[in-house]
Amino acid sequence: MLTVSIPKLLQEAHAIKEALEQMGEGVPAGISAAEMSDRIAALENIISELDKVNAHRTQLVNSKADVAERVSDYIVQVRAVVKGIKGADSSEYDMVGGTRASERKKPKRKDKPVE
Repeated sequence: MLTVSIPKLLQEAHAIKEALEQMGEGVPAGISAAEMSDRIAALENIISELDKVNAHRTQLVNSKADVAERVSDYIVQVRAVVKGIKGADSSEYDMVGGTRASERKKPKRKDKPVE
């Protein structure tokens, strides 16, 4: 499990790459500035791709919210039209998800507070 942040890891990797470039000879085979550079580039490419995917996901989430809002507004509009044409107590109004007037709770009277 990675215990440091990616920006900090990249910063450290760049510093080590520079140090390896200055050292030149004397490090074991398989350890080189070129190898570090390749690994840094691979990580930066993945980060770039991830940023693109996240940006696209954000766009899709925003689009979903916009479309859902339009659907919700249309439902309200349809119910209002059906209520206006067929009436608030009609079975058609009930069919489009409205609550028929006869099925609504009657408001209860509140007792006046004693002074």
